[in-house]
Amino acid sequence: MTAASTSRPRNWLAWLLLIPLVVGCDGCRPADDGPDEATEEQTKLPPLTIDSAKAFPATRPDAGTKGTADGAIKPGHWFSASIALRSNHDDERGVIQTETKVPLSKRLFASEDDTEDTQQKLEDAAAKTVGKPFRVRRPAVLPRGQRRVLDTRALAPEAGGRTLQSVGFDGDYVSSRTGSPTPLRPSSFAALPSQTFFFVILTERSEKFTLLQTADWVEPHRSVDQFYRARENYRVVIPPTQGVLPLSETMLDWTSTSVLFWDDLTSSALTPGQRVALTDWIHFGGTLIVNGPIAADAIEDASLRKLLPIEADGNQEVSSDDAIAFLESHRVRTDESIPAIAARLRENSSTVVVAGKPHPDAEALGAGDMVYQRRIGRGRIVQSRVDLMTEWMTAWKSYHSFFNSAVLARPPRKRKKTNYADDAAFYDLQAQNNRDLTDREIAALANRPSIEQTMVGMQSEDIPPAINSAFRLFARDMQLGYDQTNSNLAAQETVAQEMVAQQNNDLDPKDYRLRIDAEVLQHPVSGVGGWKDDSPLMRSFRSSLQDRIGVTIPDSSLVVRSLAIYLVVLIPLNYLVFRWMGRLEWAWLAMVPIALVGAFLVARAAQLDMGFARSRNELAFLEVPSQYDRGHLTRTIAFYNSLASDYAVQFDRPDAAITMLASNRTDARNAGMFGNEQLAMQLGFDAGPRLEGISVGSNSYGSVHVEQMVPVGGQLSLSADGTRLQNDSDLDLMDAFVIRRAGEPSRFEIAVVGAIAPGESPALSFQDADSIRVSGDIPDGARQCMQRILASRRIPTGSLRLVARLAAVPPDQADDANGPAWGGLTVSPACSQTQADTIVMAHLSYPDIPEPQPDLDLADDFRRVTKQVKENKTTASPEQNDATSDIEDTSADPAPEKDTP
Repeated sequence: MTAASTSRPRNWLAWLLLIPLVVGCDGCRPADDGPDEATEEQTKLPPLTIDSAKAFPATRPDAGTKGTADGAIKPGHWFSASIALRSNHDDERGVIQTETKVPLSKRLFASEDDTEDTQQKLEDAAAKTVGKPFRVRRPAVLPRGQRRVLDTRALAPEAGGRTLQSVGFDGDYVSSRTGSPTPLRPSSFAALPSQTFFFVILTERSEKFTLLQTADWVEPHRSVDQFYRARENYRVVIPPTQGVLPLSETMLDWTSTSVLFWDDLTSSALTPGQRVALTDWIHFGGTLIVNGPIAADAIEDASLRKLLPIEADGNQEVSSDDAIAFLESHRVRTDESIPAIAARLRENSSTVVVAGKPHPDAEALGAGDMVYQRRIGRGRIVQSRVDLMTEWMTAWKSYHSFFNSAVLARPPRKRKKTNYADDAAFYDLQAQNNRDLTDREIAALANRPSIEQTMVGMQSEDIPPAINSAFRLFARDMQLGYDQTNSNLAAQETVAQEMVAQQNNDLDPKDYRLRIDAEVLQHPVSGVGGWKDDSPLMRSFRSSLQDRIGVTIPDSSLVVRSLAIYLVVLIPLNYLVFRWMGRLEWAWLAMVPIALVGAFLVARAAQLDMGFARSRNELAFLEVPSQYDRGHLTRTIAFYNSLASDYAVQFDRPDAAITMLASNRTDARNAGMFGNEQLAMQLGFDAGPRLEGISVGSNSYGSVHVEQMVPVGGQLSLSADGTRLQNDSDLDLMDAFVIRRAGEPSRFEIAVVGAIAPGESPALSFQDADSIRVSGDIPDGARQCMQRILASRRIPTGSLRLVARLAAVPPDQADDANGPAWGGLTVSPACSQTQADTIVMAHLSYPDIPEPQPDLDLADDFRRVTKQVKENKTTASPEQNDATSDIEDTSADPAPEKDTP
């Protein structure tokens, strides 16, 4: 073989290795200056293409948006949103800045005398929200030509308790390359009323769920020509299933969702963060509906499957006898549709149902072994063996009654007829025609009754928010009792509770008021579950922190000890050293540096940091659901400065939210001289959120409201016989009490437990609650709050709770520089003085779920038999024809009302 022939393979190999160098960075995309048609088209586009933001949970456009293309949010709740961007010319890297805005109300009166100051006050009032407003920043990397969908978060404003129709959302994209801002496309989110919560359906077959979208428990049915329409109870959302599901990855953004209906979407479609958020949400009161065999197969995630009420073991054919027994157990008294369905089931029993045993903790809903529910923490999971959207099920006249009472655990309803002629639309119709209606037209209107739907015992169609959502967070939603040291207030509360108990004894068992928890506060804007800076717990914490804010005064022993050391060093030791050196005259010169060094050391020992101290005081509340190893931590942190500082709070996990509570400046005249007043929350730069710009002036304080989801390392639970408390968590507890309410409404008992280390199982011995007092050795802020929790008489019957104080932070979460730190929270700059207390509440048992009660009647009971009454319209004037055509064509005699029990 010649040398030339052996060199050819090497030459080819060299050329192959050089090809990537020739192609360069443009080898994977079209060249910028070539005759590429796509590139020429891109140059005609703007530098950035930005779509409007979409609020989570987002719905499919073909599933109906109720005229809100950008989605809906609930005022007073945190929410997530997505923004789609595309860079058309170059690779881009920058930051997205977003903020929520409240539209200004229309001015009823305006004059030329309105000043700019007046307009500014109006804008400030419109922008008022819980906490201090801030911008949210997140990074954005935009490869050229690629559409990127980026998530962000925000707190929906309350606007000072004003009813909102919508909330604006906009901001800027700021390029790191040019530094120039590009406005985002403004979005408008519909604002849900206080009673309305999201009902999310995870399905690939959205066309099957039209019946649920139009159900009378979603929104009461009213005549199309009536002026007034009752507010909806649920906003039904069917998210698109292509790509990442538009659902939040933290429970703190799920508080506006009440129900999740799981149909045929596989659990792998959810991200790990979404699955954790879903599990957290269920434990704090969310309702998960698992729909028949298709959902049982779709939920593959082990952590979710172990929570289901039915231990699925394949499928089987439905038993017609079981199905009929189930229908009969939830039948409305006037329902006559079951015989036809029974005949159909006996002829064809090919319907597939889930096989397997119910979980030991599961409870059957009705007869027939068809539907089960299981309490998971405060929430519940409802699982059906049969597809709830199957044909024979939806043909059942009592279907909506069953869904309302059994699936959603809402009170039963009743209906009555109302005359159209008595409605506001009657007068509106007269105004539209610019004339009074004739007697014949009025009679026709009177024969067009509409159906008004209310809950038993309720006069209005508008529902209390606590009926539509069972989600609760104690720090946001619950009332506290009065400290028993104030005997007058405590006595008034006891009398009031006895009156409520007596009233409840006189109510119909189906009355909705028996479902209202006296402990729950229902906000007029956010309903339940919303972010609250002024809840009873937060007010207690803020009041206690204001009393302790400032520099901690050193103990007298420290002063005496420091003075003794200083005098010994200054006089005898100084004298002996220079006497030994033979330079006694130098002792006088050494006194100056010794005095300076002594002053510095004394200041450091007193933690005054040369007279300019930073102190941090904190009160926290940890709520742990029953049989769960994660908890909801609420914290109020107050910063005090002797000299102005800007603080930042950083989290190392995404399950966190923070707002500015208050700032009190003693140097208000020079407020602009110190720090930056603009708050900014950063997302996506680190593992968790970061709030910057917490400005605290000289000799002033500022406070923040923080909430996090944190692991506790295990469960706090009762033994099987209920006589012992088992601490399998990492929490080292002290000053522990267990409070319960059982039997009679006025029977409250407390067991004093004391210290409970991890792994311990102390016995419980209950005694009368009025004889229990929290020890005076506990710091005032924690003692006062614990005493008010134990003194409350609003605790629902069947509740069993542990109330304690945290002795130490778990070892893997300690932060020596800043004191107790949950969830990796870091405060910078570090504070030289720190004082913190954490109260722990663990739910050991919850009240029983009410038995389902069917509605008192059906909408069909009030339907009319339509009579076609037509007249020769040629004999009437055109105006009369327009005004009366709809009235006369549908006039009919109403069916007689059925008697209700």
